[in-house]
Amino acid sequence: AGINDGNSWGNAYTDLQEAIERASSGDEIWVAKGTYKPTTGTDRTASFTLKNNVEIYGGFTGTETSREQRDFENNETILSGEIGDASDKSDNSYHVVLANKTALNTVLDGFTITRGNANQGSEDDGGGISNISSSATFTNLVIADNNARGNGGGIYNSSSNSKLTNITFSNNSASRGGGIYNDNSSPSLTNVNFENNSANGGGGIYNSRNSSPRIANTTFKFNSSGTGDGGAIYNVGSNSGTSSNPIITNSLFQGKSNSSSNSEGGASYNGFYTRTTINNSTFIGNNSTSGGA
Repeated sequence: AGINDGNSWGNAYTDLQEAIERASSGDEIWVAKGTYKPTTGTDRTASFTLKNNVEIYGGFTGTETSREQRDFENNETILSGEIGDASDKSDNSYHVVLANKTALNTVLDGFTITRGNANQGSEDDGGGISNISSSATFTNLVIADNNARGNGGGIYNSSSNSKLTNITFSNNSASRGGGIYNDNSSPSLTNVNFENNSANGGGGIYNSRNSSPRIANTTFKFNSSGTGDGGAIYNVGSNSGTSSNPIITNSLFQGKSNSSSNSEGGASYNGFYTRTTINNSTFIGNNSTSGGA
């Protein structure tokens, strides 16, 4: 209701992307609970585009004077790609969030990211987040109900080594990497939950071409690879030195089923030349035609 310049809650921006565009390196953007869309129109290429060295925090009510006062769990702040007909996801944004060449101190924290649909031409990777040549920090997120016709329903990482902490991936889908697709990317994952994500290879994570993420305190529950392999994780290997060699610690792999009669790796599928390291982890109720766990 104010002058829309972002200098106080009373004068808050009414458009989040405008706030991002006007922010300078080192700024914080505080976002009150509610649902935000990257455009008021129907341009499917519109995304919330992160700005280098700008930190964005959701979960406020609009009265706080310090970031520590926010409650992102009870003040849900939604970034939605549902820009068209709510009953038809085919007209949704290709990518809800776009990070391109951003540094580690570029932060997105305290949001639900949903309803992205990367399903056309060159825009078929990363329905929730498209993360390109980036080291952005993602914390306290729910990434749910996003789709990619190609790779990475939740997040598509290309040459990106981001830090992911306290994140839930649920009900995302893609051809490969229902939750995350890593291409030449080695992000760190801590306290991450993958549940009910699906793909035709790597229901939770697909690691391709020299991708060796560090995964700790993470759960994979009821993810599916459909007609492919690796219900939770699929690792691609190569004798050319571009193998994917993740390190997994203190993690849980539970429950997976395939619709294919010749699927392999109920929890994790490791291709030739991969060197997966798994420490202090539990496998329970996984199944596949070959290699139940």
